[in-house]
Amino acid sequence: MGDGSLTQEEIDLLLQGADDISAAPVSGGAQGGGAQGGGELSPLEREAVADAIHTAIQSAAQSLGLILSKSIRLGAPYADARSFDDVQKEFAAGSVLFSQNLTGGLSGTLGIMIPVGDGARISGMVMGNEGAAATATLDSAQVATLKDAIGPMMFSAATQLSIKISQAITPMPVEVKTSGMLPFAVTDGSNLLRVQIPFAIEGAVDTRLTVLLSMQSARDLYRRLKSGPTASMDSGMSDMGRGGGNDSRPTLGVKEVSFPSLSTASAGPLQPNMNLLLDVQMTLTVELGRTKMFIKDILGLGEGSIIELDKLAGEPVDLYVNDRLIARGEVTT
Repeated sequence: MGDGSLTQEEIDLLLQGADDISAAPVSGGAQGGGAQGGGELSPLEREAVADAIHTAIQSAAQSLGLILSKSIRLGAPYADARSFDDVQKEFAAGSVLFSQNLTGGLSGTLGIMIPVGDGARISGMVMGNEGAAATATLDSAQVATLKDAIGPMMFSAATQLSIKISQAITPMPVEVKTSGMLPFAVTDGSNLLRVQIPFAIEGAVDTRLTVLLSMQSARDLYRRLKSGPTASMDSGMSDMGRGGGNDSRPTLGVKEVSFPSLSTASAGPLQPNMNLLLDVQMTLTVELGRTKMFIKDILGLGEGSIIELDKLAGEPVDLYVNDRLIARGEVTT
């Protein structure tokens, strides 16, 4: 038409073309057929899986925030399909990878990648050195500290996912890798699902978490999300609604349930479940004293050297948790 508007036939052709685009294969992987067809996930399916992972990690990040005594903010997730080689190159470019095998309601490997420099900053914060500089490599102490910080968060994320799919997920111990091959055995030619989540720690780190799942695990997670408790409840409600009419099935009698009156006058504020934090490791430091020395004097220290501290012999020592003074005590033999 000459006035620039579209006829109904033209609109139908445009909609048909959009369907053809959504069914096109993803570059570098198997052909798209949706989660039910065994191929790549569609954009909407990837978004559903990404939202579930984002919610799980957002809840799990509270444990890391308690360790660091800082607020943690997550941005909106973005999910896409990437080939194993592409992800391997991203890992080799300077990332640290935390991986955890999952069994039970969801099988496979869950991976979280962060840049090595940001990993150094986080480990420094856990060890009480908030101003730690970003480094290109991590030593064994930094790797162990990062594992203690990120590990509980990954265990908590697995628990949140099990709640979402109403099936128990058993998480295995977390492994940390700074080099080598990714712990994902992709043998069917499919891609990996990559979910990128902006991740910021108050006043210290502004980075990005890269969550990785094999496409098979992502398809399984999507199917379980679709057949979750909400779908089962809706189905049961619809069956109850068809109890009348010509249905030959027996009708169950329903009695009205009476509940005793509840008084909230004596109810106090909700207490947090501290059991969730009992297995979190924190750094406890017993400090005998402090002093400042010139570098030339430090280099001259050796066996038998005497160092004068800012405390007298017999004074109480200071107990710090994550560089925060919590108590003073005495050294006994």
